[in-house]
Amino acid sequence: MEVTDFNKQLESNRLQLSRITPDDVDDIFEYASDYEVSRFTSWVQHQTIDHSHSFVNVVRQKYDNNQPSDWGIIDKVTNKLIGACGWVYVNENHRRAEIGYVLSRSYWNLGYMSEAVTMILQFGFQDLNLNRIEARCFAENTASERVMQKVGLQYEGLLREQMLVKGNLIDLKMYSILKREWQS
Repeated sequence: MEVTDFNKQLESNRLQLSRITPDDVDDIFEYASDYEVSRFTSWVQHQTIDHSHSFVNVVRQKYDNNQPSDWGIIDKVTNKLIGACGWVYVNENHRRAEIGYVLSRSYWNLGYMSEAVTMILQFGFQDLNLNRIEARCFAENTASERVMQKVGLQYEGLLREQMLVKGNLIDLKMYSILKREWQS
């Protein structure tokens, strides 16, 4: 039986999606310690570099166990890790997955995240043979919602008080795209 590589390297004109390494810790801390970046995430703002080391260790362990995880988003011009994106989960039995993403504030509103998510969608539909890819965002996170809309995901509804995050029950917006919609 062939083993699926959930996080093989992907590349576009400006970006490379690569496995995260211990060398990326400083770049991760740079964006993950920014309150504005972490404001609409399920994880807490990184207070110390140790938080970023812990994240890298969790991701690397998932790679080692061939579990779906995050890619580092690398700006090909500067070779700097500027964010992360990847699989929240992959359910191969039902050919369904969820994606998530985060980006350094200095790269917001430049089309980088749409470019990265487009690569993930293509990989998910073509290489992993998924039928449905979904994404959720905090109801107030209009920037994340715009990314979902820009890459073709459709709004499915509001998941009321779906998640307990940082002590608060959070409403999430659910978006998805089907393989046949991606191909058309």
